[in-house]
Amino acid sequence: MLRVEREDRARTTYAEHFTVVAVYAGAFDGWYRGHVRMLVAGALKLKEPGEVHRDLRVHAPFTLQGAAFAPELMAAAADAMGLRGTVHFRSPGFAPGTRAAALAFAMHGALVRPDATELEVSTLVAETLAEVLGPDGAPPTRAPRAVRRARAFLHEALAERVTLNELAARAAMDKFHLVRAFRHEVGLPPYEYLTHLRVGRARELLRRGLRVAAAAQEVGFYDESQLHRHFRRIVGITPGAYARSLGTEKRRANIAQG
Repeated sequence: MLRVEREDRARTTYAEHFTVVAVYAGAFDGWYRGHVRMLVAGALKLKEPGEVHRDLRVHAPFTLQGAAFAPELMAAAADAMGLRGTVHFRSPGFAPGTRAAALAFAMHGALVRPDATELEVSTLVAETLAEVLGPDGAPPTRAPRAVRRARAFLHEALAERVTLNELAARAAMDKFHLVRAFRHEVGLPPYEYLTHLRVGRARELLRRGLRVAAAAQEVGFYDESQLHRHFRRIVGITPGAYARSLGTEKRRANIAQG
């Protein structure tokens, strides 16, 4: 990982690894392979080993973050995509708003977030690499049986620390195709589906009278604050407020019956 904050100088860099760079702020003109293009906030810049990148002009101080990947992982991703020969990114960069940019920014966010799970990070890495390596406009992967097996495993292991490799093994499918197929069939990536399962289970436990901290631990969240964040995002209120509302409803029912 690397991060540059509010840089206002033009630089020349040599890439030693396959690197996915996300531009968070600013704008600059960059030279690569004889072509000049402007990079702005929200864009991706992709670097391959052994190549030079030159910044020609800084229009506004830029902030960027890069993630470098081992050749073995890149080769595995390319092989899963059915690509043969030397591994290359399918483009030197992607504009803001593209699917590749959206996935890469989500990946970068998970890579630096302390409470991101292994399943979340690995899923976003696999999706991002498949998108920046695979052919443009590739149809979504269809694998309903593999996805059903993956979903069943997530239900079984709801409170456990699931890894993407474990999930792929249970689904009997390589992880690069599995994450694409899962999102296509379910509408969510595996880690987000698991989060919804956990929040749903937490709601059941709160209805039974379990305290918020105990419910968070029971369903496999990192801590109470993680449950709080996801519960509020998915349900619309905090778990504490949800538990209190259950008590209010119960008192009203008792009054009505009495």
